[in-house]
Amino acid sequence: MDLSSIESWVFDLDNTLYPPEEEIFDQIDKKMTSFISEHLKIDKNEAFNVQKDYFLEYGTTLAGLMHDKKNNIDPDEFLKFVHDIELQSLSSDPELRTAILRLPGTKFIFTNGTTVHAENVLKKLNLENIFESIFDIRAANYIPKPNLETYNLFIKSTNINPHSSIMFEDMGRNLPPAKSLGMTTVLIKRNIPNSKNDLQQKKYADLWNKDVDADYIIDDLVKFLNNK
Repeated sequence: MDLSSIESWVFDLDNTLYPPEEEIFDQIDKKMTSFISEHLKIDKNEAFNVQKDYFLEYGTTLAGLMHDKKNNIDPDEFLKFVHDIELQSLSSDPELRTAILRLPGTKFIFTNGTTVHAENVLKKLNLENIFESIFDIRAANYIPKPNLETYNLFIKSTNINPHSSIMFEDMGRNLPPAKSLGMTTVLIKRNIPNSKNDLQQKKYADLWNKDVDADYIIDDLVKFLNNK
């Protein structure tokens, strides 16, 4: 493995810098269901299906809610509500901090979440003050990964060279656009977030289980960074 040409290191946030077993996404998932149920006046089973159908088709649930104008969604209200969660399960990860600090060049967060949420998570992981910037869903004009438009906007915003950049993701479908632009891609194999939810359907699980044409497929981020 030769990553000597890499100058920019691009990391997704949730379920990438920490494992889904921490159940942060589980909390967000439940809050999305609750928001949709209350806002659209439907029961939680139906709300969950609406939530996941939008997620599959549009990249994020929020993008789907915004696309359907009759929903009359305030994106900032939605984001504030779903990211108002407990982070006690997260703790400092000194090995990951050391591994990222050792990387030559600049490091970035590229997330479909918000900057506030990212900052809160990074603080709990003791990974703050490491990353050059956080490119969040607001910076992306609410157009989420895997839309190619958002990757181009990220590149323009950070002024990175995609051909000397590497991107880390837990969700396979978010890597092909990066690869098409010349970035080296790394898929971190994870268990399915929120797998305990009895409404979780196989078609949603495939988003995480499906193999993609990534340059590297790994199951241990720290080990990969230390052996680059």
